[in-house]
Amino acid sequence: MEGIGECVMRASLASLSARVRAASIHPARGVGVRVCSTARRPTSRATAADDEPPASSSPAADRVSSGEGARSWERFYRTHVGKGADPSAKPIRAFKDRHYLRREFAELMPQSIRDDPKAHTPPLDPSALPPPDVDSPDHKVVLELGCGVGNSAFPMMRANPDMFVHACDCSETAIANLRASPEFDPRRCDAFVADLAAGDSPLAEKIGDGTCDAVTGVFFFSALDSRTFGHVAAECWRVLKPGGSVLFRDYGLDDVKNAEGTKGATRGETRGAEFEPGRQIEDATYVRSDGTLAVFLDEARVEGVFREVGLEGECRRVTHEVVNRKLDVRITRSFVQGRFEKKAAA
Repeated sequence: MEGIGECVMRASLASLSARVRAASIHPARGVGVRVCSTARRPTSRATAADDEPPASSSPAADRVSSGEGARSWERFYRTHVGKGADPSAKPIRAFKDRHYLRREFAELMPQSIRDDPKAHTPPLDPSALPPPDVDSPDHKVVLELGCGVGNSAFPMMRANPDMFVHACDCSETAIANLRASPEFDPRRCDAFVADLAAGDSPLAEKIGDGTCDAVTGVFFFSALDSRTFGHVAAECWRVLKPGGSVLFRDYGLDDVKNAEGTKGATRGETRGAEFEPGRQIEDATYVRSDGTLAVFLDEARVEGVFREVGLEGECRRVTHEVVNRKLDVRITRSFVQGRFEKKAAA
């Protein structure tokens, strides 16, 4: 079910409030990017950054720029593997596969999947499948940001065998686990480690300017501070072909887990629950107990960041109800979903 793969319910019988506080979520991985693109793009705040830190820093920016964000995600995946264990020995099941992307990112799918997004798509069998057909009308080149162990990439490739995915993540353990999957096929997926917050244009050697049909980020941008978000948006613009798009889903500002997210509260629904386990470090910005960052995103702000780098589009609010029948708790989650396109030159 949509969104449940991102929910980890830690409920307490002590009180309803405690139950709601315990329903915490972990997003898909994400780190920032500091970009000095060789491609020409509209002037914006996301141009090449000086080596000196910005005059107005923040706790979130300090965590990302120092590399603590990447280290936290590596610790997260190492914890799921087990101390001293081989990260390629068995699948990491921290998140469920996001099959709903076949519906939500329909423009990346063949017509048969658009007609029936719920149709069964079997696991990839590299020994039985031909490589992606680059001449097929369904051929797509996709950059997946914060790919983790492939919970977004594999469902998309199963649905469209003519898709090629550049899958990057800041965790070496996550990438090792993705590459060890029996579904991994180097003919249709290039999986690599990249701390996008480190150095200028960290993807330039892997991905050329204007070579991707789409950039996807599923619960990725919520792991970025504001300044790094702008750099990531600029890198998206660089790698996209004219007409290509950024497709993403992430946590909305109005989400129940954001202490400021009280808008839209209804009778019988607890809102403004404390973000637990973790602590708030800025408005709508939290650090979980494992050190990973969670930022709840405002639609207008997201649209403004992408617009500044020349990507036009809009966000919409998506809600999903999470139910714990044993404890009789219902929590409505609020997500931001968007599509932003790189317009062709006039």
